[in-house]
Amino acid sequence: MMDVERFEELAALNALDMLENDEKRALDGAIARDKEVRTLALELEQTTAELAYLVQPVEPPADMKKRIRAKMRAKGIKGAGVSRGVVIGGIGWALAASFAVASVWLWREQAGLTQQLAAASRAIAPINPTTPVVDDGKARTLEEELKKRRDEFEAQKQALAKEIETLNQRETEAKAQIARLTAEVAALKEQEQQSQLQIATLQSKVWEYRKSEMLVVWDQKRGQGVVMLEKMPKVESDKDYQLWVVDPTKPNPVSAGVVTVDSKGSVKSTFKPVEAVTGEAKFALSVEKKGGVPKSEGQLLMVGP
Repeated sequence: MMDVERFEELAALNALDMLENDEKRALDGAIARDKEVRTLALELEQTTAELAYLVQPVEPPADMKKRIRAKMRAKGIKGAGVSRGVVIGGIGWALAASFAVASVWLWREQAGLTQQLAAASRAIAPINPTTPVVDDGKARTLEEELKKRRDEFEAQKQALAKEIETLNQRETEAKAQIARLTAEVAALKEQEQQSQLQIATLQSKVWEYRKSEMLVVWDQKRGQGVVMLEKMPKVESDKDYQLWVVDPTKPNPVSAGVVTVDSKGSVKSTFKPVEAVTGEAKFALSVEKKGGVPKSEGQLLMVGP
């Protein structure tokens, strides 16, 4: 005949995780055979677990387990004459509630070990190529996982390379645009500078000077210029060629100085009028007394443009 009280005591100890191996095997056999013992064991385990998570864990004395077991065995002996219903309703629940606080550290320690075991399993799993990796309900081996990661990396690498190429192309286009703008600015500056220059080519109607050439470059902004003469006949020793700037705002041409040609009848020389020229300038060349004169006296050989 089954010793009901003994298995109820074992169920209470089992709820507190305090059974020895032989006692555990005996209780498992009773649970398999008796529905009420199985129900009692399950209720005690659930109640103990719920009480354990409601109480702040404390560290029990080192000999707590032995003391609990001794007290429970003593209670089991004294309760030999109590009915089965009383034991289920009284001893089991009282024991679970009385020793839940002391057993909390056992539950927390077990939970901690379970978490550590799970973490260790996750850490070891990738090392074993046969361990499947679950993703969206599909199992993959380590090799498949590595291939997936490699493909993702290559895709990101290609996307980054494409972005870099696009940025380099934009930079090249920006540099080309800057170069074009710089060239346009330089052209505008040159055009502005040239717009201040006046170039005049003069030829004489006098027969002796029909082959002579005269070129004047005039900088209106600076009020100075350059004159070039070619194939000019030699003048008498007491004469000089003199350059004039004809300003329409002035009654008489303004002297630009004496021009001395070489033995070949050529010269290139800068000049500056003795007075400021404000109007549109024209130029003339005459033969005057040696050293020049303030007002033209001789014949104007070349006038223009």
